[in-house]
Amino acid sequence: MNIIYHQLAEKLDQIPNGYPKTKSGVELKILAKLFTKDEAALATNLSLEPKTIKEIAEVNQAAETDAKRLLLSMVKKGLIEIKRVEGKGLVFLLMPFVVGFYERQNGNIDKEFSELFEEYYHESFHQVMTINPSVHRVIPVERSIPVNIDVMPYEKASTYLDVANSWGVLKCICRVQKQLIGEGCNHTVENCLAFSTKTGAFDRTDAIRTLTKDEALQILDDANKEGLVHSTNNAQQDVTYICNCCTCSCGVLRGITEHGCLSSVASSDFYAKVDENLCNGCEICIDRCQFSALTMVDGISTVDTKFCFGCGLCITTCSTEALTLVQKEVDKLIAPPLSEEEWRKTRTISRTSL
Repeated sequence: MNIIYHQLAEKLDQIPNGYPKTKSGVELKILAKLFTKDEAALATNLSLEPKTIKEIAEVNQAAETDAKRLLLSMVKKGLIEIKRVEGKGLVFLLMPFVVGFYERQNGNIDKEFSELFEEYYHESFHQVMTINPSVHRVIPVERSIPVNIDVMPYEKASTYLDVANSWGVLKCICRVQKQLIGEGCNHTVENCLAFSTKTGAFDRTDAIRTLTKDEALQILDDANKEGLVHSTNNAQQDVTYICNCCTCSCGVLRGITEHGCLSSVASSDFYAKVDENLCNGCEICIDRCQFSALTMVDGISTVDTKFCFGCGLCITTCSTEALTLVQKEVDKLIAPPLSEEEWRKTRTISRTSL
């Protein structure tokens, strides 16, 4: 494999999200499929700090016209990020693999890429799920939260949808990826929500179908009915999407069920509790739980809080109201990082201490 892909892989692994190497070199095959050699060479000199075309051209000892052509090509392919900054104009940033340019391949993913991802996931990439803070966090189903509890704003999906001015939905790349390798599940594919404070943010994006806020809320309600877990990036601010996840396909939740990593996703501020006097032993809650936290003991549903992530799915279909969400003790409440920047700083410390 060309040395430039080794260099780009190393650069991506320096990002807090991680891009661990493998013995097989499959992570290099992924990069070779997505980046041309010239694109990879340019991307190797990018970082999470925004740089102008002129700055990037100088570092790469390239003509600005050549640098611009390669940068815009990578933006079009969803491999790097572009922003407009006042006083600097267009700037470009390196993106992590996950959450990052992997998800941007939603419109281009094919069987070959899906097979490469699956191989990489099991050989090495699942290891990034063992690092704290987690990549994702669970948001409880809103109507499962007791009305008499003071809830932090970050625990409510409506907090983010209410302040947005644009809403959209796209296909879950995890379910598409699993379908392409013949391991798809029966869950709805198009139910990953995206939102933005910018008006008309998704009007020119083919991969994202524009919604109204009411339609976005309906997708969350439908996901609850389907037994899917709401999750998003592990920060209080900078939240621009909500996934509706299953352990069948979700790359994050599969870290728990397939690799036994309980830190794959951060739990909510709650856990489920059963009133034994109200439980009728119907077992619906057991079928609903994505994390196998519920079992039947002497005909009564029982919660293993070690495996309960506080998603609330078991609450919303309990006909006798035997199940409720209970807020964790104060000393066990762990607030998500305030921002994406804080998340990166904390995760960098965690990775360097390993």
